[in-house]
Amino acid sequence: MPEEKNSEVARKLELLKLRFKEKATTDIGLLRAAADRFRAGDFSASDIASVYHSLHRLAGSAGTFGFSALGEEARSLEIMLKPLADMDDDSSGSAIAAEQGRDVVNQAFVDRVAQLESLLSLEQGAPLTGDDASPRASAERSEESVVLIVDPDQDAARDLACGLEFHGFLANIFPSVESAVVNGLAGVSVMVVRDDLVIRESRQLGSVADKPPIICVGAGDSFSQRYRLAERGVDGFVCEPVDIPVLADYMERLITERDEGGSGRVMIVDDDPELLEHYGLVLEEGGMEVRRVNKPAEILSVLSEFRPDIVLMDVQMGTFTGPNLARMLRFDPEWLGLPIIFLSSEEDREFQVAALAKGGDDFLTKPVSDAFLLRAVKVRCYRARQLGKLASRDSLTGLLKHSVAKFEIQKEHARCQRLGQQSVVAMLDLDHFKQVNDRYGHRTGDLVIKGLANLLRHRLRKSDVIGRYGGEEFVVALPDCSVENARQVLQSVCDHMAGIIFTANGQEFTVTLSVGVAPLQNSPTGDDALEAADQALYRRKQSGRNGVMVSGDEPEPAGTVS
Repeated sequence: MPEEKNSEVARKLELLKLRFKEKATTDIGLLRAAADRFRAGDFSASDIASVYHSLHRLAGSAGTFGFSALGEEARSLEIMLKPLADMDDDSSGSAIAAEQGRDVVNQAFVDRVAQLESLLSLEQGAPLTGDDASPRASAERSEESVVLIVDPDQDAARDLACGLEFHGFLANIFPSVESAVVNGLAGVSVMVVRDDLVIRESRQLGSVADKPPIICVGAGDSFSQRYRLAERGVDGFVCEPVDIPVLADYMERLITERDEGGSGRVMIVDDDPELLEHYGLVLEEGGMEVRRVNKPAEILSVLSEFRPDIVLMDVQMGTFTGPNLARMLRFDPEWLGLPIIFLSSEEDREFQVAALAKGGDDFLTKPVSDAFLLRAVKVRCYRARQLGKLASRDSLTGLLKHSVAKFEIQKEHARCQRLGQQSVVAMLDLDHFKQVNDRYGHRTGDLVIKGLANLLRHRLRKSDVIGRYGGEEFVVALPDCSVENARQVLQSVCDHMAGIIFTANGQEFTVTLSVGVAPLQNSPTGDDALEAADQALYRRKQSGRNGVMVSGDEPEPAGTVS
């Protein structure tokens, strides 16, 4: 995080702390007034409820802003008052019997309430930030993934770099771990390192705070060797001779896991504006996209528009409770799988289980440090996104499923029609793919399909739609792209695909690709554009395969289609 941005976040957090202190001073004044009425024997149900909820808010938020002693004392008083608050919930009357009130709200209780303001005046250090007071946003993935190959055998390293280039990786070569670390690992997507170097030079790797995923290459493949590498924090292992398509697929998976592990969409629902803003700032500076909801009545509209990965929800918000709001959200089947995490200072396990039974998924107990909040949210967002992929992503390639890709293309078509912009849709098909399956087996065929999927991810933009249409056929949509630019980009994909060497049964082989392209905005519907691209693909097959045909181009002499 740039220093000036870090300073701005610190300034905002300090302002929130001052706002909390001002608000807490007012709340404590109201608590003392209620305590004076208790001293006089006036135990009205409304006063009991008001005091209980004020103590609950202080217990949950004070520690977040650096007033841990105040939060702990408020929590202790809240627990003492809970029997009366529960009695009020079950009572139809407006007053609590004097003898019942005095058993709980005795002189010692009143005196402790009076001392709360002195705890607020104590400076108790910085807010709860845990180990990392300035969480950093994860670096966005570059258009071309950079791989560091660390191997003293420079000829072998160059051969590996050349092979990975066809899969969309830009490789830099170093003879040792030390030289790679000295050069810097910023912007590096993954490291491929000889296993003996990792074991000998693990201290240099251990000194790097934010290492990219590490895959080791080794001649031996024993349990003890793998375990030693795992001890040193290695993320993967491949045995020599290296099958480059397998390694590329391995690298792609690790890079994707790392990228997605640091991002997510979070909706926070809390009626405390200072706490809501504090949580939002912490998560945003940690790389999360956040939507804040201060009024529970706005939940449904924000959900539909923002579509978060997870929801953080306070348990008690005035007349609303988190568990009842969660149950209400589950009325709509669309939100049945949405993870809802309750935030509360309530530590009673029975209460937590009862709250989860109404529609929640997890509890985070207040006060929660900034660093722990960020880590917990990132883990839960990553898990939610992984589960979401099961419904929308093809299990073999990780690309959009047929139906989802078509839906995205329909949306892009509508956008083109509305804004008068140009976009392109393309159908892609692996040439003679049946022969690959027949000759080398379906496992090898799957590897070829994944090789093309990874190539498309690297060669196309993040904003492009990429889907597996079925079998060996793929579909892409390129927003804000001319036909000629699309032709050039997809021809480059064809060239790179033809350069990838696959190995099976001791034999090397290559696979080519045919592509049909159509302008999306020129068709009445998205389906019509897909049909035009499919017809162009068919003509490309007739014309000799291994290249790009644009809808409307004159077909070359016909040939056999496969």
